[in-house]
Amino acid sequence: MADSKAADGARIPDAGAHEASPTTTVDTGEAQDTDWLSGEAGTIVLPIDGGNDAEKQPQVATIVVLPDTQYYAASYPSVFTGQTEWIVAQKPALNIAAVLHVGDIVDGDIATQWTVANPAMRKLDNVVPYVVVPGNHDYSSADRKSGIENYFAPSSMPWITGTMTPGQIDNNFALIDIGPQKWLVLGLEFAPRDSVLAWANTVLKTYAQYPAILLTHLYLYNDGNRYDINVSGTDTTKSNYQWWNPQWYGFTASEGMNDGESMWQKLVLPNSNVRLVFCGHMTGWSRLTSTRPDGTTVHQMLSDYQWLDGENFGFGYLRVLQLDYSNRKIQVQTFSPYRNAFLTDDPNQFTLDLNL
Repeated sequence: MADSKAADGARIPDAGAHEASPTTTVDTGEAQDTDWLSGEAGTIVLPIDGGNDAEKQPQVATIVVLPDTQYYAASYPSVFTGQTEWIVAQKPALNIAAVLHVGDIVDGDIATQWTVANPAMRKLDNVVPYVVVPGNHDYSSADRKSGIENYFAPSSMPWITGTMTPGQIDNNFALIDIGPQKWLVLGLEFAPRDSVLAWANTVLKTYAQYPAILLTHLYLYNDGNRYDINVSGTDTTKSNYQWWNPQWYGFTASEGMNDGESMWQKLVLPNSNVRLVFCGHMTGWSRLTSTRPDGTTVHQMLSDYQWLDGENFGFGYLRVLQLDYSNRKIQVQTFSPYRNAFLTDDPNQFTLDLNL
């Protein structure tokens, strides 16, 4: 197995809320560059090469990844609504085929925030299929109680193919046509329990003929490594300590709390159809490409902009991935409908191989 990673020194304020680093910046050993804060205005075009050849367009399809929206649900509802309204407006031009939410939909498991998140996401109904997963902030207790089921019931989302528990969306999967290729999108709860990974393994093997996307809240840290309690431990004085690991929360310890490395070893590595992993949780952005012994590759991406430039905001940045099947490339861009601007630094705008 070989890994290649990219990470960025994201600005992070002092701790005061979950997922905020206790340091003022993430230390990557490089000088901090703030030019990316202003972004670069523009309009995303399709296909990737910027042309308008109608015959090429069906070979390019777009996935939009929604990073943590918790603070928008709590305090800035128009930003949340603006994200999904932009997706609806751009759907024809970008050939948007799926919207994937990495979790922490709300900041607190209370009705006043779910009633912001629900109508924002529901703007996508009958427009584009979307998948949601719960983050730690979407729970009200360590036994994983959540109001998410009251607002995103599987019965109200007909594009969802199946769930682990009938009537519950916390662990779900969908078969979605993304351009000319059908994909399996597998959505898993925060720090999945052992039983969840067993179920997910069954799903991946049942649909092994389809390339798969794993969507879960916690997986990659903002230094480009997977969350791994066996490496970072629980000693906060260690230089490699990974903040906000699952063990810090203590969710369902007797049933297992799998971090990124555990998911890699138990689920992603053994299932060669998993080609993309999307997550949020830790403020920042990073990516890791891993190659299995059989030669298949997995692109793993963290995106969480909630403390991008000051506390509790994030400017509505979202990830736009254009899959170009003809050229076998994935172009990743980071765009804010709120600012009408891109983040154009390498960790937020890059191209990957589409290895199918």
